[in-house]
Amino acid sequence: MSRTIPSTRLLLDLLDLFEQSNSCSLDADGNRLHGVSGGRIEASSSLDPKTVQAWMPRVGYLSEIEVPCGDGRAHVELCETDDPGSYEYRCPETFRRKQVSADHVAVYDMDAAKLLNLLSDLLNIPQVKRAGIPAPRIERKLWRLGEARIGPVMAPVWLARGMDVNVDEVFQSLLDTRLPEQGLVLCHGRELPRVIRPPRNYRVAYLHDALVDYSPSPCMDVHYLERVLTSDEDGIKPSALPVDFANGVLRIRTKTETWVIKGEKQLKAVAYMYEQAQLGRWELDASEILAAAYPERRTEESRKGLKMQNLFSGNEMWREFIVNPEKGKYAFKTL
Repeated sequence: MSRTIPSTRLLLDLLDLFEQSNSCSLDADGNRLHGVSGGRIEASSSLDPKTVQAWMPRVGYLSEIEVPCGDGRAHVELCETDDPGSYEYRCPETFRRKQVSADHVAVYDMDAAKLLNLLSDLLNIPQVKRAGIPAPRIERKLWRLGEARIGPVMAPVWLARGMDVNVDEVFQSLLDTRLPEQGLVLCHGRELPRVIRPPRNYRVAYLHDALVDYSPSPCMDVHYLERVLTSDEDGIKPSALPVDFANGVLRIRTKTETWVIKGEKQLKAVAYMYEQAQLGRWELDASEILAAAYPERRTEESRKGLKMQNLFSGNEMWREFIVNPEKGKYAFKTL
C-alpha cells in the first residue's frame, strides 16, 4: 500500500473523530463549520497535534465555547486577541478576561477522502473502482468505496457516517433499483436496533468488529464480513478466537484466503490444534500434533522419524497458516 498505515488503535480513534466531525458549529461570521473542536479532540482521543494536522485540516474557529459556571456550564463568546495563538472570553463568574489557546477553539474536519482510501486499501479495492469516494452519494453521509471480494463474490461496499441518526436517509437511498441488489454497508459508532432492517439484500457491518482487534496494524476480518453479507441474521459478531475451523476449512482473521484441508491425517492434526487453541494452548510440541494425526501409532517409538513436513508433504499451503516459532514447536500463524 502506498499510504502511511496507522496502528489499529489510531485508526479506531480516527474513525471516532470521523463520526464526531459531522457535527456543525458557527464561526464569528456566522458561517457553518463541520468538524470537531481542538478541545473536544483533546478530551476524547489520544491523538497528538502532529497526527491531528495530518488527518484533520483546520477549517476555522469557534465563535463561542462552554465554560464552568457555578454548578453548571455557560456559553461564552470568544474574541480575538493581538496574539494569533490565543483567544479570550469574559468569565461568567468573575467577569474577568481569560485566555484560551487558538488550538483549543479551532475546528478540525476529517480528511474523508484520505480515510476512505485507507479503508479501501484494507479491502484491496482497486483504485479504478473508487470513483464514489470523491463523489459521495449523500454529502458527508454516504460513500461508495468500490467493489471488494467478500468471500466468493465481488460486492459493492459502502461507508455510512452517523448511521444511527441518518439511517432513514441512507436506507432510502439504497432502495434505488439502479444500484446493485446486494451490498455491504460499513459504519462506525452506535449499532442499530435489530428491528431496523436494511433494504433489499444489503447488510450492515461495524468497523469496530471488522478491524482485527489483536493485530497491531489495521487488518480487515474479511471472514466476518462474509458472514454478515451472506447471513439473514442480525448482530453477527467476529470469532472470539483469531482462528476458526469448521467443515475442513481453516480461517484466520488476519488472512483473506482460507485453507481447505484435505487428507484425513491433516484434518486430524489441524482439528487437534484448534481444539487446544480453544483451551488457550497455542504453541504445541510437534510430537503432540503428530500423535493426534496418527492415532494408530500409539507409542513414540512407532512415530519415530515422522515430521510435520511429512504430514503436510505436497501441500505448501500449510506454511501460510502454521508457524514454527521455535524448534519442535508449532502454532497457528495469526499475524
